Amino acid sequence: FYTDLADQIAQVKGGQDALKEERNSYERRKTEYLAYRNELTQLQEKQRELLRALPRAQEIPSFIGSIQEQAELAGLEIVKLAIDAEVPEELYIKIPVRMEIRGSFHNVTRFFKNISELRRIVNVEDLSLRPEPPAANAPPDAPVRQYAVFTAATFRYNDPAAAAGGGTR
Repeated sequence: FYTDLADQIAQVKGGQDALKEERNSYERRKTEYLAYRNELTQLQEKQRELLRALPRAQEIPSFIGSIQEQAELAGLEIVKLAIDAEVPEELYIKIPVRMEIRGSFHNVTRFFKNISELRRIVNVEDLSLRPEPPAANAPPDAPVRQYAVFTAATFRYNDPAAAAGGGTR
């Protein structure tokens, strides 16, 4: 009678040990899963942040609107604004926008500072700054206005999957 019970106790203890090991294994896997899920969430958040700076879609109208808004806030006059052809690179596509603006030197520098603070990546290239000749009827102590010609280049993500699918996301 005692031997049968001792055998059953040994079997149950062996089963209990196996279940404890299985539970520990599940706990380790759960911990790893939660760590991977947390890492994935962080990576997705970083990707969202990067896509704000380097969006997948062109979003040129919103970019042009931002540029015009910053020029108005800086007190500048936009003389010319022209979108050039896109320049594809390996990971991104460069979208150059040629601009000509006029205003005081202080306003021009404020404009460039405001552009640098946009969420989107914007490079100012080929900057040419020259004083604008004073108007014939301008008073002699009138501030000198500056005429700036430059290219404001923005970028978008070069998504090979979207290009193969025939559109942008």
